[in-house]
Amino acid sequence: MERGTISTDRDPDGKEIMADVEPTRMAVPRRVYTASHVEYAADRVVWLYKHRDLVKGLRFVEEPPVLRFFFGRMEALDNWGAALCGAYRKE
Repeated sequence: MERGTISTDRDPDGKEIMADVEPTRMAVPRRVYTASHVEYAADRVVWLYKHRDLVKGLRFVEEPPVLRFFFGRMEALDNWGAALCGAYRKE
C-alpha cells in the first residue's frame, strides 16, 4: 500500500501535493504464510527493485474527490507492464 502522494488529496486548486517521502507498506498476516512465502515475496521485491528502470509510473483515469487512492482507477504510463512481464519471462 502506497502511503505518500497518492494517499493524500489535492490542494484546493486541484494541484498535486507532493509528499516528502513515498513509503510503501507490505502487510503479511503472520498466521497464514510460512517463512518460505515471505522469502519468495522478498525475493520478488528485490527483483522488482533491480528492474525499477522499466517501471514508468501510473496516472489516474478516474479520481473521486475523497479516498482517491482507494476508489480511483489508474493506468500504466507507456505500457510498462508488458516490458516488465517480458523481463520476468526472460529470466
